[in-house]
Amino acid sequence: MGENALHFDVVIVGGGHAGAEAAWGASRLLGNRGKVAMITMDPQAIGRMSCNPAIGGLAKGQIVREIDALGGLMAHAIDATGIQFRMLNRSKGPAVQSPRAQADKYRYAQAVQKLLAENCPNLSIITDTVEEIRAQPASEFSGNREPRTDSRNGPAWTLTGLGLKSGRKLTCTCAVLTTGTFLRGLMHTGEKKTTGGRVGEQAAMGLTDSLAKLGLQMGRLKTGTPPRLAKESIDFSGLETQPGDDPPVPMSDLTSTTDSPLASAFPVLPQVPCHITYTNQQVHELIRANLHRAPMYSGQIQSRGPRYCPSIEDKVVRFADKSQHQIFLEPEGLDTNEIYCNGISTSLPTDVQEQIVHSIVGLEKAQILRWGYAVEYDFSPTHQIGASLETHRVLGLFFAGQINGTSGYEEAAGQGLVAGINAARRVRDEPPFVLARDQAYIGVMIDDLVTKNPTEPYRMFTSRAEFRLTLRGDNADQRLTPLAQQIGMAESARVRRLEEKLTRIGHINRIFHDTRLPGGVSAWDLLRRPDMPAGALLEMEFTNGEKLREILCDPALRPLVQQVQIEARYFGYIQREKRAAERMRELENKMIPRQMNFSSMPELRKEAREALARFEPQTIGQASRLEGVTPSDLMVLSLYITGRG
Repeated sequence: MGENALHFDVVIVGGGHAGAEAAWGASRLLGNRGKVAMITMDPQAIGRMSCNPAIGGLAKGQIVREIDALGGLMAHAIDATGIQFRMLNRSKGPAVQSPRAQADKYRYAQAVQKLLAENCPNLSIITDTVEEIRAQPASEFSGNREPRTDSRNGPAWTLTGLGLKSGRKLTCTCAVLTTGTFLRGLMHTGEKKTTGGRVGEQAAMGLTDSLAKLGLQMGRLKTGTPPRLAKESIDFSGLETQPGDDPPVPMSDLTSTTDSPLASAFPVLPQVPCHITYTNQQVHELIRANLHRAPMYSGQIQSRGPRYCPSIEDKVVRFADKSQHQIFLEPEGLDTNEIYCNGISTSLPTDVQEQIVHSIVGLEKAQILRWGYAVEYDFSPTHQIGASLETHRVLGLFFAGQINGTSGYEEAAGQGLVAGINAARRVRDEPPFVLARDQAYIGVMIDDLVTKNPTEPYRMFTSRAEFRLTLRGDNADQRLTPLAQQIGMAESARVRRLEEKLTRIGHINRIFHDTRLPGGVSAWDLLRRPDMPAGALLEMEFTNGEKLREILCDPALRPLVQQVQIEARYFGYIQREKRAAERMRELENKMIPRQMNFSSMPELRKEAREALARFEPQTIGQASRLEGVTPSDLMVLSLYITGRG
């Protein structure tokens, strides 16, 4: 990958999970007709797991499956480097079951780098830091790009290039900022403050000022990480063991096939267990006694942290009635002794952290390899982006990941893939690729971002999706691979496998419908009963039940039978979701004209006028989800659109 060319069609700023997916999507869409660059402080850090060494989890696992169905790279990387695979919430309904995989974090980063190097020949990796966003006023730009943007007022600026810390200047058509926690990153451990985006790595200090000069508003958020311990110093003998699934289930549809870009066997690596321990009253008393030294409580940190992934300080204060909190001890790799303490993220001083760790069962003699810390960083309030993730003010400038106020590798990767795809489509003068709320968790997330400003790091939950029975992990390929095929992101092998899957599901469905008991009840009707597992049908005497028996006894068809059972059992609910989605699409199809001036509508309440002017919704559907906009406001808006206002 060379650095000779100074002009690129798309430049990705940052090499984290959002940056990797953006580079993958843009370079694969443009192919040999375009040039893509990634600018990163350290090429060896591309795909690095800064926090927990895992991919997936509740709702996050669905996002990983969606990234895979759209042709992204995250699922390939985790399948090749996972050391424990688990399906979470197996005891609950299918809408909230989610895959999660523990990773060898060092091999994971290497896998991401290998995927980019071997599959993106038009991608250049540049070691540098972006200090300046270069742009011209949109009215003065002499290029041939149509000023298409989500903003009803049109862009104020048109991107022309980037200025680098080394003094080099790049020209580009589009840029995707995936800066993670590096924008003016400041790390806190007790009273100690260190500039940086993560331990041992510098922060990007100049880019925020450049964005502000273009009129983009910036805010401040906080996240944190727990201490890491030496494995050999932990006493696991009295701790609960948490094994993975046997057999494990891969994240990608192409894993275990010759079409996989990384490996043909699964699992690739040995599988290892995690362990569970707990905090206790002694730990809680230590924390309470030292809250005045905790940056979040001393006033040293003013920004908001993630409410749903709180520090141990927050847990002790907010849940004062709880006598203990769970801690997962997760290995960070097969060739390292590092153990990640999932559950005690903290920014307390090192002397307090040491006392806390040594007061926990199994950790009494634990050696701390790295202290926990909090990091503050700049982000861009999301009323400034549209559903394509392009900024309203700067034509050709896209944001993805933590710069949009989100947390989590999966949320970042989903945005990165969409932003990279849309940057490439803008280069090709194609309309934006936008996912709706009923199509994907990624669509839910982006819609939430563009209709609600994050006041704390945004994390995806199944409860955020009103169509979660439809947005399951097992049908991500059916929902999204046809869309990926339409835009050129789906490999032929992926399309072929989906066609084969749909043919088999259709065959299984027909057999379930056609196989009946002597009284006329079909196997499909029996499958709908909540107390009827598919295996129980083997004990029944069906008329012409040979084909049904063959299907139920074939291990290779078990996942498809399970999907047919889900669709049968929740048929009524799924149909209800589809009807609700159709009604929502009617609102999404009602476009709000660009020239509409909300401030000139006296019938709208002041709060509604301000919300509409700030977020600039494109459709009545988006407007309906804005805080401060009521049904009566929507009625007024609809009347103005139809010319009756």
